[in-house]
Amino acid sequence: MVDEAHSLGVLGANGRGAAEEQGIEGDVDCVVGTFSKSLGAVGGFGASDHPKFDTLRFCSRPYMYTASSCPSSVASVLSAFRQMGRRPELRQRLWDNARALHEGLTAAGFDICAPLSPIIAVRLSDERAAVRAWNRLLETGVYVNLALPPGTPNGMCLLRCSVSAAHTPEQIAEVCRRFAKVAAELGGDPPAKAIVAHRA
Repeated sequence: MVDEAHSLGVLGANGRGAAEEQGIEGDVDCVVGTFSKSLGAVGGFGASDHPKFDTLRFCSRPYMYTASSCPSSVASVLSAFRQMGRRPELRQRLWDNARALHEGLTAAGFDICAPLSPIIAVRLSDERAAVRAWNRLLETGVYVNLALPPGTPNGMCLLRCSVSAAHTPEQIAEVCRRFAKVAAELGGDPPAKAIVAHRA
């Protein structure tokens, strides 16, 4: 079974995910994923042609007690799939935007703690520094997700930035500028190191 929640629409020549990217789709028995990330809807899915796949309908408690998806969500997902199939340039633009934000924040001295992807995690020194930076970014018009222990690996404090194909290069550059400005406000110079080094 392969969970394509973060890779569907992002990886592979046709956006089918990690299994397509690795050339192993024929070896995968079951694919599961979510509608809430690249597809922009609500719900999730499991898909398989394995002869025992239907057993999940009778044995999986989460499945048995899950309500059916609403028609509008299903329509949105189908439309998103059609767009992904017809417009491969969106996937290229997504990766261009991810690369630009990753490189911009790295060049500014921020501690990026994950490989290049459309979700860029900036590591901060502690919870107080992370919350202060998150609040200040919101005030400047930049929304990022705040991720704190115990919901993070190794007790890290993170600001998680998500990019999409809809962002423009100018917006990405502006986000990098606002990150640096907030870092400078909260801790002095150099701007990016200031947030990372800040202590309560």
